[in-house]
Amino acid sequence: MPNGKDYIPTVAGLAHGDQGDEVEKLQAYLSKFGYLTSPDLIEGFGIDTLHEPEIVAEPGTFDENTTEALKKYQSFYHLPVTGELDEATVALMGAPRCGFPDIGEFNNSGRRWPNTNLTYGFQEFSADLTNNQVIQAMEQALSLWGAVTPLCFRRVAMSAGPDIIIRFVAGDHGDGFAFDGPSGTLAHAFYPPVPPSAPTPIQGDAHFDEAETWTIAVPPPAGTTDLVTVAAHEFGHSLGLGHSAVTGALMYAYYGGPHRFLHSDDINGIRNIY
Repeated sequence: MPNGKDYIPTVAGLAHGDQGDEVEKLQAYLSKFGYLTSPDLIEGFGIDTLHEPEIVAEPGTFDENTTEALKKYQSFYHLPVTGELDEATVALMGAPRCGFPDIGEFNNSGRRWPNTNLTYGFQEFSADLTNNQVIQAMEQALSLWGAVTPLCFRRVAMSAGPDIIIRFVAGDHGDGFAFDGPSGTLAHAFYPPVPPSAPTPIQGDAHFDEAETWTIAVPPPAGTTDLVTVAAHEFGHSLGLGHSAVTGALMYAYYGGPHRFLHSDDINGIRNIY
């Protein structure tokens, strides 16, 4: 995976036949979020290999496969499907978002917890907020999902082996998906196991980039990110949901400010699993 923000293209106007570093950035972005083949994503996030996009591009060359992958991205996010790196596409790619890839079906990952009484715990807290504020944010985020499903959530100590481990970490934090500093990728989470398999240590965990400035205030002060919104989104992945193509859904990949409610798309999706 690319380091820093080297994966975010910044120059509009690229099209089929172009070559160079900006094309490599575009390809890195499309690989990071699942539109070009990236085995690390499939294995790391626990996504069914049947959903792997078998699209391999020539590095640094805006070839047919790069065009095809870009069109899939534009279609998913309701952009004009030009197959070119136009202004609208560059703008969206530069927006802060979840680091989970856009692979697979929204609510049919085949991943779910085998029970409805789940535990969570904190390996690291955020320095931006008190521990109690972080706990409050997580309780609010989880309560959105608990209100529409049979799921119940209980905080436990790390020594009790929580199902969902919550971490606030920066840069390379040991899971193969390093954070990239302020903005860019805000957080990521990992799917639960495939029943009846026992979970591996990272399945269901949620990681938040400590390079962000987290807040629980609404409206958020300038330069801060609402932790409740991002946590609720990430817990959707922890429970088995992918990304939604519905702009108003909580499980839409891009962060656009506080969004502390579930859209009907989110509700239907999680109920399809539980």
